[in-house]
Amino acid sequence: MGVGKTSLLVFLTKIAGLIITFVGIAVFARTLGATVLGILFLFQAILSVSQLVSNLGTRISVEKRISEGSRADDYLTTAIVIKFAIIAAVSIPIYLLSGYINSYVGADVAELLLLALIINEFAGLMMNVLKGEQRVFRAATIQLSHSITWIGVGLFLTSIGYGALGLIYAYIVGYFVKFTFGFISINTGFGRPSRELAISLINYAKYSAIPEIDNYFHSWMDVLIIGFFLTQAAVGAYEVAWRVAGPIMLLTGAIGTTIFPKMSSLDANGSRDAVGELLSRVITPSLVLVIPSFFGVLLFSQEILGLIFGAEFTMAWIALIIIVAGKVPRAIRKIVGLSLMAIDRPDLVTRAAIGEITSNLILNLVLIYYFGLVGAAIGTTVSMTLGTIQRIYYISDFVELQVPYRELGWCLLSSLGMFFALYLVKTTVEITTVVQLIGFVSTGAALYGVFILLYQPLRVEVVEQTRAVIR
Repeated sequence: MGVGKTSLLVFLTKIAGLIITFVGIAVFARTLGATVLGILFLFQAILSVSQLVSNLGTRISVEKRISEGSRADDYLTTAIVIKFAIIAAVSIPIYLLSGYINSYVGADVAELLLLALIINEFAGLMMNVLKGEQRVFRAATIQLSHSITWIGVGLFLTSIGYGALGLIYAYIVGYFVKFTFGFISINTGFGRPSRELAISLINYAKYSAIPEIDNYFHSWMDVLIIGFFLTQAAVGAYEVAWRVAGPIMLLTGAIGTTIFPKMSSLDANGSRDAVGELLSRVITPSLVLVIPSFFGVLLFSQEILGLIFGAEFTMAWIALIIIVAGKVPRAIRKIVGLSLMAIDRPDLVTRAAIGEITSNLILNLVLIYYFGLVGAAIGTTVSMTLGTIQRIYYISDFVELQVPYRELGWCLLSSLGMFFALYLVKTTVEITTVVQLIGFVSTGAALYGVFILLYQPLRVEVVEQTRAVIR
């Protein structure tokens, strides 16, 4: 299956998962409120930080080594041994700090955190094995099962009064389903662990661990700091804004997930020029939905948060606009960073990530203290932009990067055309219902699609990718 077809299928699968999760969170927001959601999001944030240590780059290193095509069984078994040792070490401080964790989150979650950490870490490992086998679409469908399980079980448990703990129980059940499906789906078996393979995994992981920490920092560090300086309700509102912006990166994420094993295989075969061609080819698809999304949110941020989630969530409307603006550098950062990882230069991604983590932490501490949720969004966006620039500088030393300026310029013009058309209508029609909001968003999407198709190179690309999927 080609990169274009796989990317589109993964994209559609992720859309389904995001729709399910989005609707579920909207229901939870309206029935439980921002404070209860804040408890869930703080639990998820602490779990993510714990995963940083329990993972330490081992999962992506397994994906990399399996994609290279030799001794896959031995690599997987060696990774499992390493992972058990790391998780055991991480569990000790969680147990010792359980009282502080419960107080910070606002519920008794420390024991649940340990359980979630173990199940999620091995579920994630199964996904990386599938990706290393270049079965990216299968991994995406299993991830969808997690979303369905979490929301379904969560709706049931909260309906019978379990509240925030019901959401956490459901989240853990979803991880268990994800692990089960992943385990029975992988083709890689179990072999003989060895010190040689452990060193190979660690050598790759020691560089890829920092970029993974960087990703988690951008996803959760601002939430953790908001939880320290502000309230659980503020955490809930900010994270909902972040989740609203999440679907914007779906296509970029699908492309990144697909190109990593493909680029890794090309580089292992000595075809670095082909890596550069592939990277250049995916720039426009990675940004084609991100650019218009900013202009859409610029118009409708208050309506999206207020009408869908509830009035108390509108405190994050300016933060939402800034978060979506940050998706442009984030999209570029993702595909360029994965390209560096694929050509076996995680050390360069690590250098960029260290600076990004440092600036992110400092900016968030200062800006959240003085400017609240808006400061969190600004700090995260600025640090991410700096990291993106550094990654582009590094990749240009290895491959010829051809930026499709005309295609991107047309995407920008199409977005502006959509923006002004919707703005004119909005000045005369007040949006007071979700149905009206959906109508505006759908109209904007249709206008943008028409404008995009007016440009022949983009129209040809859309037709070719559609035919590839139909075949």
